[in-house]
Amino acid sequence: MAKDMLDAIRAAEEEALAREEAAKAQAKADAAQARKDADALIAARVQKANADADAQLEAAKAAAQETLRQAVADAQSECAAISATAEKNRPTVIKKAAEALLK
Repeated sequence: MAKDMLDAIRAAEEEALAREEAAKAQAKADAAQARKDADALIAARVQKANADADAQLEAAKAAAQETLRQAVADAQSECAAISATAEKNRPTVIKKAAEALLK
């Protein structure tokens, strides 16, 4: 009977050790999977952040191009107005310059 009890204790110890080893292996596998999941999540977030940054850059470029186009159009309009005014006043300026030289 004592031998049966001793065998039962040994069997229980072996079973407990086997369960402990299985739990350690499962914990190690879970940790490895968690690392893989975290790495995949980080990679996806980095990729999304890069895509968002690229989209914002393209939007900023488009806005800058529109601003530049408008500035060029405004400058051309102002130059045309100045040229028209100068052309309109050219005879008067020439006449006054000639009068000033002849005095």
